[in-house]
Amino acid sequence: MTEISTGKMTMKEKIILTAFTDPMMGLSYESEPVMERLKKNYGDQIEFRYVMSLLVRNVSDFMTQEERIMDVESGIRKYCERLAGIYKSEESIGGLPINMEGFCLFDTDHCSSKPLNLAYKTAQLADPERSEAFLTELRHATVIDCLPTTHFDVIMKIAQKVGIDEYSFKQYYQNGNAEKALETDLEYTHRLGIHSLPAYLIQSGDKAIIMQSFEYQDFVDVITKLTH
Repeated sequence: MTEISTGKMTMKEKIILTAFTDPMMGLSYESEPVMERLKKNYGDQIEFRYVMSLLVRNVSDFMTQEERIMDVESGIRKYCERLAGIYKSEESIGGLPINMEGFCLFDTDHCSSKPLNLAYKTAQLADPERSEAFLTELRHATVIDCLPTTHFDVIMKIAQKVGIDEYSFKQYYQNGNAEKALETDLEYTHRLGIHSLPAYLIQSGDKAIIMQSFEYQDFVDVITKLTH
C-alpha cells in the first residue's frame, strides 16, 4: 500500500478501530472526545466500526441482594437510582455533562438494554450512512436527556430525528434481520473474549490489539505500535 501522510503521523496501513459497546453506556459517551480527536488527527486513515455487545441482558443480573428482595417494580426503580449515581461518577472521565434527573431506563416491561443494541443494528441495515449519527443520538438520549430508550416509540423518534426512513426502520427491527445481525455481533464479542465494556479492537494490516482506555495517548501509542 502506498505510504500516506496524515500530518502528524505517516502510516502504510489503514487503521480500523472497532468499539465493542452498548448505546446505554455512559463510559462510551464520555469517550466521545477521544474518538473525535482521533477522527480529526487521523482523518481518512482511520475507520470506525461499532459492535453491539449487550451490557444488560437482564437487569436482575446487576441488582443487589437488597434490590432483588423488593417487589420487582421497586427493586428495578432502586437499581435505576443506583445506576444514575454510577453514571454521574463517570462524568469526570471525559468531562462531558451527564444528566440523571428522572433517569429510569428500565422497568418491569423493559428489563434489558437489548432494544438499544437492536436499534443500532436496525439503523445499520436501514440506512448505513446515518447509522453512526443514530448511535450518537441514541446514546445522548439515554445519558443526557434521560429518555427511556428501551421503549420502541422513543427509539423511533430518534430514527426520525436523524432522517432514517420510518417504514424501513420498522421493517428491519421487526422482521428478524436486525436480530440476526445482533447475534453476529454478540458471537464476535464472545469469540474475542471481551467481557468488559467498552473495549476497542485496533487493527492495521494483519496486526491487531484489543485495549481498554479513556486516554487519547494510549490509542496513539497502540496505533504507532501497529503501524511502525
